[in-house]
Amino acid sequence: MSSCPRMPAHSPTVGEVVRDLAHRTATGAPAEGVYMDTLNGLAYLRPEPGGCEWTTGPEYVQRLERPRYLVVQHPSRPRANDTVA
Repeated sequence: MSSCPRMPAHSPTVGEVVRDLAHRTATGAPAEGVYMDTLNGLAYLRPEPGGCEWTTGPEYVQRLERPRYLVVQHPSRPRANDTVA
């Protein structure tokens, strides 16, 4: 077993729309979401039109073939019950 930590597939910037290879849509395609932040080893994404965030492992975050960005005035902070003390 390697002692090197897993590197993320992609290190996005806040507001970048990315693909989440760990989550699927109803059609079976990988989910896409707006990158908000990484905290406690989890990447926080939210739907483009807005809505509830979800978490995924940073190693499952992938850049889109044609990058697109949304303006994010304030990166979101994870809900208190989602963080590990």
